Amino acid sequence: MSPVVTVTRSELEDRRRALLEELGLTLREFECLADTRTLTGHEFDVKEELDEIAFLLGE
Repeated sequence: MSPVVTVTRSELEDRRRALLEELGLTLREFECLADTRTLTGHEFDVKEELDEIAFLLGE
């Protein structure tokens, strides 16, 4: 059986903030970037994690 990991809303928001700071972009800037060009491998990984965070936050 897989372990259950519990995270708070605050932890998810902090992680999202850290990912975007790493790229030097706001969420809106990153979304525009993803819509206008092919993402690098790292950017794609960030996009997937941001999507997962948004899902968990109910956004």
